[in-house]
Amino acid sequence: MKSRTRFFIAIGLIILIFGITWISFSTRNQAAILVFPATINRDCAPWDGSAFTVSIPYDSGSVINISIWQSPDIKLPSTFSFPDETGQIGFAYTLPELDPLEELTGKVTFWRVEQDVSVEGEFDFMTQRGKHFKGKFKAEWGNEVIYCG
Repeated sequence: MKSRTRFFIAIGLIILIFGITWISFSTRNQAAILVFPATINRDCAPWDGSAFTVSIPYDSGSVINISIWQSPDIKLPSTFSFPDETGQIGFAYTLPELDPLEELTGKVTFWRVEQDVSVEGEFDFMTQRGKHFKGKFKAEWGNEVIYCG
C-alpha cells in the first residue's frame, strides 16, 4: 500500500509542477492590450431604426468608428463581425486624417451596452491595406441628440 500511495503522490506532484509551469509560461509573452478612451452616441440605422456608434481615437491620424444597427440595450457579451454581408448588423470603418473612409474587417465585442452607463469592449480590425487595429475601449456616452425617421 505504501508504494501505491507514493506513486500517486509522485504523479500528483508532477502534474502540479507541469500545471504551474504551463500557466507561468503561457502568460509570460502576452503583450498588454491598450485601453482606449472612446465616445458612444445614439445613431440611426439606414432604415431609420435605433442604433449606436462608438468612436475610438486610435492614434494621431486615425479614428475607428463602429456603428451597430440595433438598440443600445445589450445585456450579455456580444460579438459583431465585419464586414456585414447581410446589411443588418452595422458598419466599421476608419477615417484617416488625410485619406478617404476605409472599411474595416474584423470583430468587436461589447461586454454590455446600456444607455448612460460606460460601455466596455474590445476590437480587432484590419484595413484592406493591412493596417492592424487592436485593443480595448471604455466609452462614455456623448450628448448628441439624434432623431431617426
